[in-house]
Amino acid sequence: MEKHPAPRMPANFLPFGDGDIVNPISDDGSSEAIYLQQPFKYFGCTYNQIYVNNNGHLTFTEPLSAYVPYLNAGIDIIAGLWTDLDNRNGGTISYREDTNSAVLAQVTQAVNQYFPNVPFTATSAFVATWDSVPYISGGGVVTFQVVLVSNGDRSFILINYDDVAETARAGYDTVDSVNSFTIPAASAPELSSSSNINVNGRWSFRVDVLANFLPFGDGDIVNPISDEGSSEAIYLQQSFKYFGRTYNQIYVSSRLFLFG
Repeated sequence: MEKHPAPRMPANFLPFGDGDIVNPISDDGSSEAIYLQQPFKYFGCTYNQIYVNNNGHLTFTEPLSAYVPYLNAGIDIIAGLWTDLDNRNGGTISYREDTNSAVLAQVTQAVNQYFPNVPFTATSAFVATWDSVPYISGGGVVTFQVVLVSNGDRSFILINYDDVAETARAGYDTVDSVNSFTIPAASAPELSSSSNINVNGRWSFRVDVLANFLPFGDGDIVNPISDEGSSEAIYLQQSFKYFGRTYNQIYVSSRLFLFG
C-alpha cells in the first residue's frame, strides 16, 4: 500500500490526516451523516450528527451543496470558509471526532485561555480540515480547519486559517439568524493574520448560549424534581421593589416567579 507523506502542520492546527475519514471526491459534495459520540449544543439545539460539506461549511440537519454564501440562510451552519471549492482537482477534506487525552488537553487549555471565566474540560473535539483544496476557479488553494469542542454541556468553536487565496464569507449562522457572526476580513491574507482572541489565524466562539441570556448553570441552585413544585424561600441580599411593594424573598416555581 502506497504511503503518503504526512501533511505539513500549520500553526495552531490540531493534528489531521492520520486516521481521519476523507470526504468523497465530488464537486459540491459532502460527507455522509456523521453520528457524534458526544452531542453538540448549538444555540439552544442539541445535535447528534453533523455533515462536512466540501464547500467549506458544517451543517447539522442535512448536507449543503451551496457555494454562494448568503445571509439569513435559514439553517444552523458553521462556515470556516463558504466558497466554491473543488476537491476533484486536488487537496483533501477530512474529519474525525477525537477523544484522545492529548488532544482534549490541548483544546481544554485553549478554551480556558480564551474564556477564563467559564469552567470547562473538553470531552470531545470534532476536527474537520480542508487541506490545500483548490477553488473551482483555479485561483489557488485553501487550508483551514474547524474544531467543535464540547463537554456535553458547553460548546465552543475554534477556526484555524493557514493559506487562503481568495476572500470568502466565514463565520456562523442559525435558523433564525438571531445568533450570527461574520468574520470581518476584507482580503484573503487577513484571515491568516486576524483573530478575536489575539492568536493570529485563529477565531474562537462559545456557541451553547442563546443571545441575550446571561450565563447559567454553573454554580446555580437547582429546583427539586417535582410536578408543579417550587424552590424553598430564597432570601434576597438586595430587596426588590415591585409595583409599590418591597420584597426580601422570592420563590422560583416550576411555572413562574412568586414573591412572598
